[in-house]
Amino acid sequence: MNQRNSSTLSWATNASRKAVLGVAAACALAVSAGAGVGVASSHASVTVEADGAITPVSVWGGTVSHAVDSANIEVGEHDVVTPSPNTRVQDGQKITIDRARSYTIAENGQKREVWSTASSLSEVMDVLRDSGRDAMLAADRSTTRDALPGVLGSSGTVQIRVDGETVEAEAKAGQSVPEILEAAGIEVSPIDRVFLDSQGATIVIDVTRVSRGVETTEETLAHSSVERETSDLYKGQSRVVAEGADGVKITKRYVQTVGDETLVDILISEEVTEPHDRIVEIGTKERPAVASAPAGGSGTGSAPAGVWAALAQCESGGNPATNTGNGYYGLYQFSASTWRAVGGSGLPSDASAAEQTQRAQILQQRAGWGQWPACARKLGLL
Repeated sequence: MNQRNSSTLSWATNASRKAVLGVAAACALAVSAGAGVGVASSHASVTVEADGAITPVSVWGGTVSHAVDSANIEVGEHDVVTPSPNTRVQDGQKITIDRARSYTIAENGQKREVWSTASSLSEVMDVLRDSGRDAMLAADRSTTRDALPGVLGSSGTVQIRVDGETVEAEAKAGQSVPEILEAAGIEVSPIDRVFLDSQGATIVIDVTRVSRGVETTEETLAHSSVERETSDLYKGQSRVVAEGADGVKITKRYVQTVGDETLVDILISEEVTEPHDRIVEIGTKERPAVASAPAGGSGTGSAPAGVWAALAQCESGGNPATNTGNGYYGLYQFSASTWRAVGGSGLPSDASAAEQTQRAQILQQRAGWGQWPACARKLGLL
């Protein structure tokens, strides 16, 4: 047993051990008429107060320790008994037992355990400060044997350091750290670290955020555009062979941080979808020479020279007025609908050779040589 002292703080290497006092054996008393006065004078009625309960005890002589034994009260190694356990009991005496609690402090980067009978956390911090120790007191219940007492012995103001800011909060006497944080609207997760620190006479609640879990990130892999030459197209022509598509890289990592410090960062998986290039073909083939169509009368005249003359010769024998009744007319065998689509009026066979060639050139620019598949292939245009 420990006697009450002013420090109310002790250091422990084995905090869970309890010193359980044994029950004193009863002794047979030989009472004689001559000894009656001595026996009566050694009897004492005392009260033992512990854990909020008062137990009356009658003892025949002995010490405070014997009275506590008779009350069947367990006394921990760091609990404080008043008066001292070795003090002789006196009739009407009051014996009190102050329970010590276990506290974890962070001191110079190391955690240690201390025991104190202080009634509030601020009293524990006062003892630490008075002892010249630069320490912080763990303020969560997971590090203590029992629920922590209130932060302040009387109402007052505390400071809260959280998320890079320091705010002041009013605290009532007996309020615990979780109650103060809740009243201030500050949410704390079960794995966040909460310590008490002292700045002179001011108690500071220090909240350090802790996070751990799998973080997933997505990175876009941009696609490229690739040009390649082809002799299937004339110079100045191009076509898209394949549309491009971006890729993506999905990374999963297990990360654990304390405040701004990353303690663990482990790659779990990395999945990559490759991008697909956009492919554009650029023509390299030389265009055939195009001769100017000579002016001619309506429905008559000769076919133009060069490629158009050759195409006209293949399609109609070079006769601008060709009308065989098969629905195709003139030098280039226009259908009536196609002729109108390129701006012609009437029938192609009634137009001059020059106009027919002009409108054939318009059609070729819009739709290519495939409008005359057989002759264009024969002439090497396809």
